[in-house]
Amino acid sequence: MNRLRERLRTDTSGVKITVLLFAVLLAINCAAVWFILVARQNVQQMAAQDLQLQTTAQAKSVEALLANLRGEFLFLSQSSPQTTLVTVLSNPNPMVQRWGRLNVEGPFLRYLEARPEVSRMVLRDGAGKALVVAARREGAPVLLPPADFAQPSTSGGDLWASQWPVGEGPPDNGVLETVIVIKDLLAVIAPGSEAKLKIVQGEAKQAQPTAADSLVATVPVQDEHWSKPIHWTLIRTENQSQLISSVANLAAHYRATIILNLVVMSLTLVLGILAFRQVRRSALLEAENRHQARVRELERQMLHSERLASVGRLAAGLAHEINNPLEGISNYLSLLEEDLRDGRTDGCLELTAGVREGLNRAAGITRQVLALSDPGRTPKRPVSLKAVAKETFDFVRSNPVFRHVQMELRLPDRDFVIQGNAITLGQVVLNLILNACEYQEQGGKVEVSLDERDGKAQLKVADRGPGIPEEALPRIFEPFFSTRGSTGLGLSLCHSIVTDHAGEVKAANRTDGPGAVFTVEIALSVEEVKTETADSGAGITN
Repeated sequence: MNRLRERLRTDTSGVKITVLLFAVLLAINCAAVWFILVARQNVQQMAAQDLQLQTTAQAKSVEALLANLRGEFLFLSQSSPQTTLVTVLSNPNPMVQRWGRLNVEGPFLRYLEARPEVSRMVLRDGAGKALVVAARREGAPVLLPPADFAQPSTSGGDLWASQWPVGEGPPDNGVLETVIVIKDLLAVIAPGSEAKLKIVQGEAKQAQPTAADSLVATVPVQDEHWSKPIHWTLIRTENQSQLISSVANLAAHYRATIILNLVVMSLTLVLGILAFRQVRRSALLEAENRHQARVRELERQMLHSERLASVGRLAAGLAHEINNPLEGISNYLSLLEEDLRDGRTDGCLELTAGVREGLNRAAGITRQVLALSDPGRTPKRPVSLKAVAKETFDFVRSNPVFRHVQMELRLPDRDFVIQGNAITLGQVVLNLILNACEYQEQGGKVEVSLDERDGKAQLKVADRGPGIPEEALPRIFEPFFSTRGSTGLGLSLCHSIVTDHAGEVKAANRTDGPGAVFTVEIALSVEEVKTETADSGAGITN
């Protein structure tokens, strides 16, 4: 009891600790919700700052791209084919002129193929005359007639033109004129985001949103090293609701997570309380379990005692049954001794016959006990239960002792085949029919029927006798138990034989009047059977 009280106090402390932990976790979740609400107020400012940082990074990417283009244009302007083209074209040999032009046209076309943001490249001499023109037609690099480009290009709109001196000599060597498409620069630095970006020439003030829910960021793009210094402005426009929606969705997910966490915590608290209550109940039932264990142990001991008592009853019955013929043998031997002492030999043979009868009776009881202990030594094979029942019934009906008994046999049209032994099965049927006949008065009736039920052969032997006493029904198949003074081994032997055939035998009183009914059920076999006949020898009755 002290242990129980201590355990209950421990359970109460556990409940308090659980409630305290739940309060701490609840406070943490409430703080998380408050932080989310405060952070939501700064979402727009954070989105604007993030947009400005992204736009600045993209502006730096544009400047890096312009620096690369500038370096490439300088390299092309200082390459040998371009610097020597004016001299080559003044050569009177047309083949030399042709090869010199090809050395310039090929690199120009390849460069336009690699740089889609470059719209046109023109190589001019010192007088401004166009010598080689590489441009685009429907997006593809092509060579155009130099005569169509007499005047240098000027920047304007979405184009940006620049000139690069050819070679390191005087400006009379010529210039390399390049034209780039400003909007195509955006496709290089931010593929897929061109619609949000825009580059305007010159320095622009802070652009105003085009819509109420828009955010705009402007960053200058500069490069002083071009022939005409670049002073552009990169403008990026974003939908404010889209920027905030991502953060809002994240906050919503966090809120949902916190709510779910609270629900789980509540369920955990409820389950914890239920668990503590269950522990309390288990502690209270622990003593009851120990009591039940002692009860089960006592029941096991009682069952063991009952088994020992059954063995004792079996031994006592066997001793009683064998003692009766032994007493008769002793009496016959005493009489035989007196006759031999007095010289009377006329009746000695009759006395010895009595002795032999007593010995045969004792031997019969021993054989019955051995058959009861192991009824299944004989092999099993397909047996016609219909034939066994008919032969046994005919054998009993031919006995003149039972002429006063009306006997009726009902058999089905088809055969019933089971796996078993015809001799032992015949002994079962014989014992049941003899028992039924011996209990009949004048005008009694014994009914034997064979039927099928749930895949089993069902043999019934019913009589119109006094029936079985209710107190005797539970012990009707026990060895040496009898209600009429017999050895009490017949029904026990029947029960052992049927059990050995994986069947079941039951005894009951009739419901339609006086009398008893014995039912034998054995599973049917699907094998073909060669008709066997049961042994018609004498059986043991109960």
